[in-house]
Amino acid sequence: MKLLKIISVFLLAAMLATFIGCGDKSAPAGTDPSGADPENTAAEETIAETYAVDTIEKADFEGREFKIISTNQDQRQVDVVAEEENGAILNDLVFRRNQKLEELFNVKITTADKDYGSINSMVQKAAQAGDNPYDLYMTNATAAGLASSGYLTAWNTIGAMDITKPWWDQAAISDMSIAGNSYLVTGDISPTGMLTSECILFNKRLFDARSIPYQYEKAFDGAWTIDEMINLTKDLTEDIDGDGKLSDKTDLYSFTLWCDAGTALFYGQGGTFSKKEEGDIPAIDFNVDAISSRYDKIYQLVIDNAANYSKSDHEMSFKVFNQGRAYFCDITFQKVEMFLRDMEDDYGVLPLPKYDEAQQRYQTNVSGAGTMVVLPVSVSDIDVVGRLIDAYAAIAYDDITPSLFDVIASVKNTRDEESIRMVQLIIRNRVFDPVRMYYIAGHNSVDDLLAKPSPDIASTLAKYQDKAVAELQKIVDAVTANN
Repeated sequence: MKLLKIISVFLLAAMLATFIGCGDKSAPAGTDPSGADPENTAAEETIAETYAVDTIEKADFEGREFKIISTNQDQRQVDVVAEEENGAILNDLVFRRNQKLEELFNVKITTADKDYGSINSMVQKAAQAGDNPYDLYMTNATAAGLASSGYLTAWNTIGAMDITKPWWDQAAISDMSIAGNSYLVTGDISPTGMLTSECILFNKRLFDARSIPYQYEKAFDGAWTIDEMINLTKDLTEDIDGDGKLSDKTDLYSFTLWCDAGTALFYGQGGTFSKKEEGDIPAIDFNVDAISSRYDKIYQLVIDNAANYSKSDHEMSFKVFNQGRAYFCDITFQKVEMFLRDMEDDYGVLPLPKYDEAQQRYQTNVSGAGTMVVLPVSVSDIDVVGRLIDAYAAIAYDDITPSLFDVIASVKNTRDEESIRMVQLIIRNRVFDPVRMYYIAGHNSVDDLLAKPSPDIASTLAKYQDKAVAELQKIVDAVTANN
């Protein structure tokens, strides 16, 4: 059994190596058009030479209870809650992960789930009371306020674990750290969190009918840009019923997207509202020229090209694609399973488009509800807890992440070799702008303007500038003072 799992890790490494070996036809020297991070890829290949969890020192914890609580938002508790194997791919993978941790460390896992607000309150109360009802708390970015109040342990200070390993998302660590400390982390430990990564789907039947080439080759060559998507979607929207107006109930669209997808397209283009200053201090960076040039392209793609930009009916955006009435769709992997399970047409997977070919890598937006792992300062046996959490993440890296495409493809329509490779690229190139993750003023500017719709983002940025600076500085001051 172990040999089979090692083989699956090798297959993942080989798949990534194949992707990386596609050649650089356009990117500047020292970059990889595939979007893969050379340093992180090297780390993954090193880990793949052995079984990741084997790199973590084992111990017999004599039946110790290992208590985990996870948010139940969008069924995310399935990250840890799996009472028995039931044939559902992710449930069974999680069940086996729990078994493996119990066997390797002689512990007994107990699980619970609550809404993220309750979990955040629980962490605060535990820290204040010096109590520790759970060992692992899985919530979301709203827990940032707990770090500001001094309630969270910095993961990088736990000697028994190493958050530089590839099963911890290095972008989340570098993007959200403050003064060298990381209080919220994520990665392979949360399969459903990784599935909150956004992607672009395309309808193969509609592409074939128009003789539009699938965009896999461009994506592999680092040339899948927003200009390419704008050019492809021109004149594709059609008034099918001929009533002189567009309706998401009957007509055909170039692109369908929910109202937060503008933000995804912004980050996909390498956009950002922040920067890191000396001492690892996040700061506001409302670069009007850079932000405006990216927003202008989003406006062309969505407004000028008559996309179905759904502002009120969340599910309807995906129904349009499900019913075969859109060439492209912005969606998170998690929602593929939720909304496209019964779709008849086949479709393929692409990353969010780059700004241009000079952009070093594809970038993946993460839903604001994505899982974040936190630990209260009240934890007493920190080395034991740290080692168990690290191992829990490593087992997921070994056994669950290589099978995430199978979870997505349980809806059958996405099963092609190119899409498998795309899924790995997308989940390994996520970004976590603290302005978005901490809900700083202006974080929703792109979506708010598209909803009007308005092409003028410069005045919006000017309106939010001072407030955004004050809000982020308040967080930085509180974190550095209280930790």
